Amino acid sequence: MPGDCPLLSPSDLDELLARPAEPRTAGIIPDRHGTGTNGLLLCPPDTLAPSFGPGSCARHLSDAQTAGIAAERISVPTMALDVDTPADLELLQQTLASTHGGAAHTRGMLSQLMRSRM
Repeated sequence: MPGDCPLLSPSDLDELLARPAEPRTAGIIPDRHGTGTNGLLLCPPDTLAPSFGPGSCARHLSDAQTAGIAAERISVPTMALDVDTPADLELLQQTLASTHGGAAHTRGMLSQLMRSRM
């Protein structure tokens, strides 16, 4: 899992890891655009070679199908937003501004980063 999903909820991660998995399966967690991959849940871990970057969600699904691996696209809203561009940072700031509590460190660092850009 990439480390740039700042809204990830620990309970969502716990739920993902508790999912029952058949041998040779791949859970693919797309980004908010539905084209990238923000997480892979692989059983066993070497079932599928990670291939992140543009178009990676479709590529992971295709690679799984080619290898005869059962694959599932899993929606995890707290993992949908990853930070790759300045627009992603702005969306993160807007999202945090519209919620209350939590993510104190992320809020503080983001506020400091946005101030330094001016």
